[in-house]
Amino acid sequence: MTITSLTNKQVIYACSLKEKKYRDKESKYLIEGDHLIEMADKNNIECVFTTDTNFVAPYQVYYVTDKILEKISFTKSPQNKIAIVKKHSCNLEFDKQKYLLLDNVADPGNVGTIIRSALAFGIDYVVLSKTSVDIYNDKVIRGSQGAFFKCNVVYADLIEVITKLKENNVTIYASTLNKKSINLLDVNKVDKYALIVGNEGCGVSLPVIEAANYSIKIAHSDKIDSLNVSVATAIMLHYLETL
Repeated sequence: MTITSLTNKQVIYACSLKEKKYRDKESKYLIEGDHLIEMADKNNIECVFTTDTNFVAPYQVYYVTDKILEKISFTKSPQNKIAIVKKHSCNLEFDKQKYLLLDNVADPGNVGTIIRSALAFGIDYVVLSKTSVDIYNDKVIRGSQGAFFKCNVVYADLIEVITKLKENNVTIYASTLNKKSINLLDVNKVDKYALIVGNEGCGVSLPVIEAANYSIKIAHSDKIDSLNVSVATAIMLHYLETL
């Protein structure tokens, strides 16, 4: 089907999904570009808007103008395909070995990069506090480079999750720079662990730190206060993986 009008109802509907409230209401979101569309579950793709008139697919394809694609896109220079995708969900299980908990992490680029690292280091579940950024934010999805589609990502109350993980003999590490924190290099190997990382400005909240078994930190130069949360997460996951 060809669409040439910027006010077409399908175009307006797609544009609405750039806002979180409509993504929540419709349980759908947007992805852009061949790479992400190829990595997404084809059963969850509702339709694609494209300027490529040779593109064919097993779902609805709308052939559109450059102006329409620019209107739908999050970026000033869009790629030639944008898809509407149905949200996917998974149930959090507490009998796995590796968990990554995000406490009020707000920057979508950081969360996307963290999800990418989680996939690289075999994390079973990424659990975000309910105050963390929307994982269906375009910058999260693009930052994950497609890892978003392969990770189990859920929202939950972190205190409740920590309690249940402890019941399943999962050791909980909170990343924090307080004086009682153990140097990362002094952490011993455990069979099951959960790593908690926190907000870019405030770090892990005190109740969550107190609920953890241990506080850990990365030793670094005193010329800086802290590392970027996504960088720190990758370093810690790599270390825990190589123990």
